[in-house]
Amino acid sequence: MNPARRWWTPERMSSRSRLDDVGWTGDGRPVWLEGRSDRSTLMCLGPEGVRELTPSRSVRAGVGYGGGDFAVEGDHLYFVERGGPLFRQGSDGSPAQPLPPRSGSVASPAVSTDGKWVLCVHSLDGTDVLALAPVSGGGLPVDLARGADFYMQPVWHPDSRRLAWIEWDHPRMPWDGTRLMEGRLGEDGGGLEGIRHVAGTDARAVFQPCWSRDGSRLAWIESDGESQMLRVRDERTGTVRTLLSSQALLPPAWVQGMRSLAWSPSGTLWALDAHLGRGRIWQVEGDSVRELDAGPYRAFSQLSAAPTGETFLVLASAPDLPDRVARYENGVWTEIAVSVAEPPPSASLPSCEAVSWQSGTGPVHGLLFEPRGEAPASGWPLLVNVHGGPTSQRAMTFSPDTCFFADLGWAVLEVNYRGSTGYGETYRRALDGQWGILDVQDCVEGAKAMVSRGGVDPRRMAIKGGSAGGFTVLNALARHPGLFRAGISNYGVGDLVQLEKTTHKFEARYLHGLVGPYPEREDLFVERSPVHMARSFRDPLAIFQGSDDKVVPPDQAERIVSALAESGTPHLYRVFQGEGHGWRKTETILSYYAEVERFLAEHAS
Repeated sequence: MNPARRWWTPERMSSRSRLDDVGWTGDGRPVWLEGRSDRSTLMCLGPEGVRELTPSRSVRAGVGYGGGDFAVEGDHLYFVERGGPLFRQGSDGSPAQPLPPRSGSVASPAVSTDGKWVLCVHSLDGTDVLALAPVSGGGLPVDLARGADFYMQPVWHPDSRRLAWIEWDHPRMPWDGTRLMEGRLGEDGGGLEGIRHVAGTDARAVFQPCWSRDGSRLAWIESDGESQMLRVRDERTGTVRTLLSSQALLPPAWVQGMRSLAWSPSGTLWALDAHLGRGRIWQVEGDSVRELDAGPYRAFSQLSAAPTGETFLVLASAPDLPDRVARYENGVWTEIAVSVAEPPPSASLPSCEAVSWQSGTGPVHGLLFEPRGEAPASGWPLLVNVHGGPTSQRAMTFSPDTCFFADLGWAVLEVNYRGSTGYGETYRRALDGQWGILDVQDCVEGAKAMVSRGGVDPRRMAIKGGSAGGFTVLNALARHPGLFRAGISNYGVGDLVQLEKTTHKFEARYLHGLVGPYPEREDLFVERSPVHMARSFRDPLAIFQGSDDKVVPPDQAERIVSALAESGTPHLYRVFQGEGHGWRKTETILSYYAEVERFLAEHAS
C-alpha cells in the first residue's frame, strides 16, 4: 500500500467523534450524546441547526462500565456529569441544577411522565439501589428498591405511579439470569407497594421493560432456551404473548441504558436484533410482524421513538458507512449527525463477508474484511482481531479500526468465537469453563481456514485484541508460537488470579462461569494465565496499557513485559497516562495507531 494514498491516517483516526446515545425533546427535536476526545456533550438539532446543550460539562455516567448517561422528559434534560451528580437543565440551554443523590455514582435517570420524580440507578460503597428524588431538587433521595446486587433499566408507567426495572445477583451476569420487577409508588414517594416478580429467573435473562404510550401493554425481551423472545403483556387481561423469537434479540448488557425496544404513540412496537452479525429492525402492529427496510445500514443500537408520529432515532452504521444518528420516518431514512467530518472515499473502505469455519465439533463464525483492489500475488497479510467481553459480538458495524488496517493493506478477520452472542444460547454457553481454551482454538483455526480458502499470505499473519481479546492474544502466542508474526495486546488480561481478587463489582464472579469456581479451581486460573507463560513467548508483542485502568491494572502488563525482557523477546510497551480500560483522548488515539503501524512494519512486513 502506498502510504501517500492512504486515507485512514493516525491523525484521521484521532479526529473522529463518538456517537453514544439518542433521544427526543418533548417538541420532537433529536438529541444525541457526542464524544470528543475524553469529553462527551449533548447535542440537539432544531430549526436553527445543530447546537451544543452542555458546553461547560462532560456528560458521562459512572455505574459499572458506564452508559445510561442522560434522559429527556418534556423540555428538560437530565444528565450525569462525569465524576459528579445528576443535573436537570432546560433544553433551551438554561442553567443546570444538581439533583440528589449527590454522592456515589449515578446512571439511567428516568423521569415520571408528570415531571415530579426522577428515578435512577445509584451505587455507593459497593451497594446498588434504585433511588428516587423529587425533580424540584428538595429533600433527600429515597431508596425505592434495594437488596439485589445490581439494577438497570428503570422505567415509569405513563400514570407516573407504577414502575418496572431489571435486577440480578451474583454470581450471575445480566445475560445469564435476571428478574423483571414492578411496583407502585406510595403516597408522596414514600416507598414502593405491591412489588412483584414479572419474569426471568436465575437461569433466564430478561431485558428492557417498556410500556406502551397509553400504558395498556408492557413489552420486554426474555431468553428461552436456545432463542430469545419479544413478549408483551396486556395490562387489562394480564395475558402474556410471544410476538417474535430470534437468537439475537437480547444483547449482553455490559453498560447501563441499553435499548432495543420502543413504542410509537399509536402503539406500534419496534425491536432490534443482530442475526449472524447483521442488524435488523422489526415492526409489530397487533399480530403483524415484519422486517423494516434497513436502507444502507447493517447495524443498529439505542432505539428511541419520537413523541409524535411513526418516527424513531437509532445509532446506525454499516461496514462502509461511518456511525451516524439516523431518523426513520414513514419508510425514509435521514441522516442527523455523523461521526466523521469528511466522508471516506470508497477505496478506503474494505469489503465485508460473513464467514464460518470448523473448530472443535462445529462451526465458528466471523466477519472477513478485505482491502479494495487486487491482492498481492502472495495474498493479503491477515490480522486476526479478537473482540472483548468475552460475552460480546463483532457485528456488521462500522469499524474505523478495521478500516485503518485494511488501508494499510491487511485483511482483517473478526472472530466471533464460541462464547460470542448472536448465534444462540448453546453457542454462547460453549465457553463456560473453557475461556482461554476454545477462544484461542477458534482464532487459530480461523486463521488457518482463511489461508486454506485462498487470498491470505500464511507467512504474514498477526493477532490483536483488547481486554478479554488481549487475553486470547497472549494465550495464542504462548500456545501456538510461530503461527503469528506478531501480536498486539491492548489492556489485555494477563493474570486471572489477580483479576479475580481485584476486579470491580460488576465482574466479581464472572470468571466463576468462564473458568471455574475460585479458590477451589485456582489451578485452572494459574494454568490459563499468560503471565506464567510469558518467558516462553517467541513472537514479537506490543502491549498498550492505560495508567488508570481499574479493570486490568498496569501491573499485569508490567509483569509480562519484565518476562519478555528477560527472555529477549522483541516487544513494545506503551502506557498512556490518564487513560483507563480503553482509549478516549485524541492524543492517545493518534499515538496508538502511529506506534501500531511502526510495530507491524518492523515485525510483520
